[in-house]
Amino acid sequence: MSPLAPRDGADARVCTVLEVPGPRWFSPGDPIWRAHGDVATPLGITTALLMLLANPSFAAMVESSGAIDNPWLVDDYLHDLVEITTFGTVDDAMVTIEHAYRDRRSMSGTTEHGDYYYGTDPDLQTWAQAATAWSLLAAFQRFTTQPLTATETDEYVRQWSGIAHLQGARNFPRLVRELEQLLRGSRGRARATDTGRLAARNLRERATACPGVAENSVTAHRSCTTVVDAAASLVPSDVRRALDLPYRPMDRVAVFGRISKAHEGLSMPRLATRAPIAAPSAMRSHPA
Repeated sequence: MSPLAPRDGADARVCTVLEVPGPRWFSPGDPIWRAHGDVATPLGITTALLMLLANPSFAAMVESSGAIDNPWLVDDYLHDLVEITTFGTVDDAMVTIEHAYRDRRSMSGTTEHGDYYYGTDPDLQTWAQAATAWSLLAAFQRFTTQPLTATETDEYVRQWSGIAHLQGARNFPRLVRELEQLLRGSRGRARATDTGRLAARNLRERATACPGVAENSVTAHRSCTTVVDAAASLVPSDVRRALDLPYRPMDRVAVFGRISKAHEGLSMPRLATRAPIAAPSAMRSHPA
């Protein structure tokens, strides 16, 4: 999976996705903005990664990308996709989606079970987008202090569906009930593979311990072993079995109480992803 292209040169002023002027798909009042801007988002990203690793096709795709030894690279990649499509300009979001499609288009082969896969398979992408949306929503609802209402969760799924269709999904759910039905009907996608289990094991082993984290940032949160344990507590039991994950019930106090010093002031999003180059007029957040 290729890195997303940084905006402008290495010596340019850092330009975050929120600083770039231009129209956006979502606004601060939208459920998707609230859910993806919360401190629980990294937990949702890692939950989504575990869901994907339990799928033999995606495990094979991660292996082909060379990220099995350090699956946190894929975690970062997923975070960038979510962050830029949610908070970035329409131009930057579309370029990011094109990057992701290009990566998937280059991936095809045979899983450990002997099944053929290709990265742009619409059914595979529909399931992957559903698994990712469910993971982010589940993490937000479990670990935030202000969960979405039932009406807002349905609106979240509808807002995600637009992004999902642009990324190759078809007949994507529009309601939480439909999202859950799709995933329940796809339980066979969670199957044990040596590659998936190795990646899941490396995900935890390469995560640094939380004590002593100096930076009060979402990035610091994403490096914690606690994140992996919290994510494993959210995934369905068949995913845990496929990846040989332990089950440790986790709530907000269990997660944030252990690393409170590393997470002071994280009630608001701190977005630092460098958006991809979309147009010359958006190269800098401020005129030179």
